[in-house]
Amino acid sequence: MSELYRTPHYEPPPGKDSGATRMQVLVTGVTPPVPSATHGAMTTLVGLRLDGPQHWIRFDEIPAHPLSQAAPVRRYDIVTAVAQPDPADPRPESWRVHDATLRVRHEARRWRGRAAILHRHAEWSMCDLEDSAARRPDAQSLALIRVAELRYVRVNRTPVAPPAERWSAATWRRTEPDLFRPVVRDLLRRPPFTVAYRYHCHHPVCRSHVQELRDRDVVAFQQRRRRYCGLPLRRALAGEFWGPLCQPGREVAFLVGSRRDAPTRFDVLDTVVLRG
Repeated sequence: MSELYRTPHYEPPPGKDSGATRMQVLVTGVTPPVPSATHGAMTTLVGLRLDGPQHWIRFDEIPAHPLSQAAPVRRYDIVTAVAQPDPADPRPESWRVHDATLRVRHEARRWRGRAAILHRHAEWSMCDLEDSAARRPDAQSLALIRVAELRYVRVNRTPVAPPAERWSAATWRRTEPDLFRPVVRDLLRRPPFTVAYRYHCHHPVCRSHVQELRDRDVVAFQQRRRRYCGLPLRRALAGEFWGPLCQPGREVAFLVGSRRDAPTRFDVLDTVVLRG
């Protein structure tokens, strides 16, 4: 990524090694759960490491089952865990957590200092981030990008799950006890719609970006409105995830992350209001 747009506060994560490390992370994004044939429903946590040099961290394969022993994690919680770099993932921010070590502190959601921390780590160019990912698989894959111009929000029908995901979901449902199967069914139900943004970053010749919002709140919003369908639900989604970003004088940033199976494809993991 070009130094022209690099924030001076950015520090790249350390290189991959095999050692386990205890770390403290401010969670800024939680993805929707996806099925795993061997581990049930899994989610991904994304955030900033607070102890030591601050840099972005991705915790993969966190149990999302509501009856699991792992504490539920929400945005702007502080979590502590023992983790080690994921050797199968070339993205430098990816770590694998030892589940029994995950601890959650909820008071961070009321901590005013988190806004200043996020503001310091906001960067300017999504175009440079995509170019770096296209050149190297181990390039930076997480960033908080300042939005220069919001163009529109797109609410689309959710596509059919790929065969591997459907097989994992069916395998997990068969192995669950009968008592838990309704919970599993609700957890893995795909929402009717997805939300995507088109926007421009601050690159002088930005080509514009269209990225899906992969936030657990999008799924939860639709689950709470199951009586809605079609156009009313589309309008409700647009009002919830577009209207607050378009307020006059509001400065918005998107927390973006690349996909493991498609390192050059980035999604919006969270929307952050930097000012206004």
